[in-house]
Amino acid sequence: MCLTIPARIRKLKGTIAVIQDRGVDKEINAALIPNLKIGDWILHLSGLAIKKISSGDAVQIKELLETGRPIDTSKLSSDFVNVIKTSKIRNLTKEEIVFLLNVEGLEKKALFSEANLIRQTYLRDFICIHGIIEFSNYCRNDCLYCGLRKENKNFKRYRMTPEEIVETAEEAVRKKGYKLLVLQSGEDPFYTPAMLCEIIKKIKKRCRVFIFVSVGERDYQCYKKMKQAGASGALFRFETSNFRLFKKLHPRGKNFESRFKHLEFMKKLGYFVVTGSLVGLAGQTIEDLADDVLTTKKWADMASLGPYAPAADTPLSNSRFLLSSSKKIELTLKMIAVLRLLMKETKIPVVTALETLAGESGRKKALLAGANSLMFNLTPAKYRPLYKIYDRKFFRKENLWEKYGLFKNEESYKMLEERMQKSLKD
Repeated sequence: MCLTIPARIRKLKGTIAVIQDRGVDKEINAALIPNLKIGDWILHLSGLAIKKISSGDAVQIKELLETGRPIDTSKLSSDFVNVIKTSKIRNLTKEEIVFLLNVEGLEKKALFSEANLIRQTYLRDFICIHGIIEFSNYCRNDCLYCGLRKENKNFKRYRMTPEEIVETAEEAVRKKGYKLLVLQSGEDPFYTPAMLCEIIKKIKKRCRVFIFVSVGERDYQCYKKMKQAGASGALFRFETSNFRLFKKLHPRGKNFESRFKHLEFMKKLGYFVVTGSLVGLAGQTIEDLADDVLTTKKWADMASLGPYAPAADTPLSNSRFLLSSSKKIELTLKMIAVLRLLMKETKIPVVTALETLAGESGRKKALLAGANSLMFNLTPAKYRPLYKIYDRKFFRKENLWEKYGLFKNEESYKMLEERMQKSLKD
């Protein structure tokens, strides 16, 4: 469920291993791993050694998760330092968020460093790993930015059968150790509430896993029934908090107020709500993004935001008002960092759109800017390239992460359950 920075065993006292954690010796229970020796590398969670790891893999993981040189704080402006100090004692105002989203140079690096420090302080070095199954690319909507839009006739559509969905989920849990799965599709009415509920029930019956649904604007009764069937969370982005901009993206078929009514009833139904905005839309301002940060803080149990990635055969794909990829990447990283300042214990995943635009370095940059969660694509290979929500979607083998970040033991499931319950209470 989580990947952590490896530790090297310094001493052994029977089944107790002594490691160094942030420069301090720490004792952990190593009873689960036989034949450990001084000098071995291990992964550990909540005082328990989980896995032995090779020195070569340990180096790779440390390179992914560890920060670089410290920032020389004496070169930072007093305004920047004061805003950072303020974030430790109260919520930031919109004006203060705008200020942070505009920082450049050394202060931008310092913003990322502070966000990463908060992540390490409140969440330690646990990078949570979840899976997503994209089970249909049909959609009844015509959102101007989305490659799955109804009017796009230039790609092959697919629907997974209910049994395919269930089998894919079961394999992810039983063979790989996933503890949380997102079932995602376009807004596809082919899957009735009864079908969705039956899929959820079958998965829950076959294996122990948290299920999040991402199926768009279904009505209250549908979400109520899916919750009763066993769904724990809902991924439902509000996209933008700017009414005018929302209307441009959705000239027909979508209602701005409806997005927030859905978030409201999802909360009331007890869903763990995953929501956020798109970054880098044509006509979007820094002030809009600051409002998006505050809106995300209001509604999200997990914050999900990412850059707008253009999709072929959509009205917005060649807009002259679009930001460059580098600017969208930078703004997304700043948004992640500011959200981490405001939401110190909230999960913030690295989304595929960021990795698509930023390439191999996108994942590490986001983690070092305060993100602490990854969502891996588990859609069967024959369907995966067809979920063309945007162009050149990032795919990468996840061997290292799955090998060392997914644990099949009971403790990892309980830890995730405790964190979700704590988030909902907060």
